[in-house]
Amino acid sequence: MTVKIGDYTPMGIDYRQEMKWICIGLCISTLYSFGFLFSLSNYYHALFTTINQKRVLIKGAFMPDFVEVLGQHLIGFFIVSLCMIALVIYHYFYHYQDSKSIYLMRRLPNRWALLKRCVSLPLFSVLTAILMALFLLLFYFGIYFWVTPEACMTPNQWHKLWHIYLGV
Repeated sequence: MTVKIGDYTPMGIDYRQEMKWICIGLCISTLYSFGFLFSLSNYYHALFTTINQKRVLIKGAFMPDFVEVLGQHLIGFFIVSLCMIALVIYHYFYHYQDSKSIYLMRRLPNRWALLKRCVSLPLFSVLTAILMALFLLLFYFGIYFWVTPEACMTPNQWHKLWHIYLGV
């Protein structure tokens, strides 16, 4: 079974172009999130000093919380998701252009056809952005734990993460 993406976008719209722009947005968001690695590197190197040409851990040094190191590096995925609201609006008003296909869409036996064509691609894009951000969040969390010396880590990092994002 193959899924035809054209069945989930307004008729006559260049969905390949839209998908290209969505993919570019997601790629830019991913590249921007790599800034976390630079932040982590800076914080990590601040934990050490050089004595006799050897790196030595500074006594009492601690790594900032993961949430602080992460900062706003995943904000690109949120921005892509917000752009999808504009895409839904564009898809809806696209039906009013030229041939006025809005009248055809309203006469179809499936009353949800208009909604399906306006919302499907943006909704799929939002879900993709959320999954990519969640994957990168978990990946970066693993890197943070792997890189940070145990003596420098403050406890309850996982709890702090969810407390900030979910208020739990």
